Amino acid sequence: MKPSLITDHPFGEAYAKHLGVAPWRGDLPGPKVEEWRFTPLRSLAKIAFAPASEDVDVDAIPRNVPRIPGAVRLVLVNGVYRQDLSGTGLGKGVEVFQGKVAAKQGSSLVALNAAYAPASLALHVTAAAKKVIHIISIGAAGSQPTAFHPRINVTAEPGSAITLVESHVGLPGETYFSNPVATIAVGEGASVRRYVSVDEDSEAFHLATSLVTVAGGGNYEAFHLGLGGALTRQEIRIALTGENANVRLNGAYALRGASHHDFTTVMDHAMPHCTSSQVFKGVVDGESHGVYQGRIHVARLAQKTDARQEHKALFLSRGPAIDCKPELEIYADDVQCAHGAATGEIDENHMFYLESRGIDPETARALLVEGFLADAVNEISVEAVRDQFVADIGNWLKRRGAQ
Repeated sequence: MKPSLITDHPFGEAYAKHLGVAPWRGDLPGPKVEEWRFTPLRSLAKIAFAPASEDVDVDAIPRNVPRIPGAVRLVLVNGVYRQDLSGTGLGKGVEVFQGKVAAKQGSSLVALNAAYAPASLALHVTAAAKKVIHIISIGAAGSQPTAFHPRINVTAEPGSAITLVESHVGLPGETYFSNPVATIAVGEGASVRRYVSVDEDSEAFHLATSLVTVAGGGNYEAFHLGLGGALTRQEIRIALTGENANVRLNGAYALRGASHHDFTTVMDHAMPHCTSSQVFKGVVDGESHGVYQGRIHVARLAQKTDARQEHKALFLSRGPAIDCKPELEIYADDVQCAHGAATGEIDENHMFYLESRGIDPETARALLVEGFLADAVNEISVEAVRDQFVADIGNWLKRRGAQ
């Protein structure tokens, strides 16, 4: 066995035979692959996952999926588009269709997705879309552990604009592996706002990859929220490929029990006069494990770059762990780049202040956690989505209090 890869996994010959396609012959990243050393996949590789069944009994959207006012819903069940659960009335400027999955490229998980994704949900944006598109990906295992590979492709033509919301959820008490890949191309002068919530079941594995390119004068705003799952990783790679491109990438995670969540971001500044900012915040409780790895790469050509990155995390008890690794890789000499990272516990003085005014300890702690995460959540520019994500964090705190 290669020391840095996992070659013994369930996604080979037998898995492909069930799907009637050629087998994927790649390997999963192992603990000696630098970007994966904080997120081992041994537990995933030991489970005998089967391909998702098309006749799985999902006839309604789970109740915990929020309703975004005015949004049109597009629903995937185990990676397959379900028109019967989806909405209509997208309006002008947006075309939705099922397309072919691009050839294998990128990381091993992207290649795994390309090998086994049934089709891609493709959005072609040609004008300023007036409605929010809400993509809901539902995991449903049934009688045995299931693996599925959603694929979303978004093309925003020059001058167009769109707002996307994604909710990744699953049926309770079932073991499944979701391996979603999103490719997003932001054209010249185009604007894409994307807000992702991952609230998978406590037995679920979720390893997501986002591949984004932003052309000259383009704007990309994204927020990623992580609230559940046994093992979750959101890997976000963004390339600023044209001058005056702008990216705002933010996120938050709230973990309890034995949950593991990994945010890995790569911001690639390839051209001059571009800006990017990142604010990630997290809270951990129980025996959970939070990971943040952020790398900013500034090419030699990318003069006048302004790139900033920040991660802060809060311990709610003594059992959890946090690994943080911010990186700057700069080859240009006329830039403004900065990164920062900090971890700590709830300030006892703040707790005392709230309790001295008659607020019980649990409510006081919840108020402080909500305020701590607000710095990141407030970066969401769409009010309805921002309010919903605040409510989702509030629901997480209620579940924690009940536990």
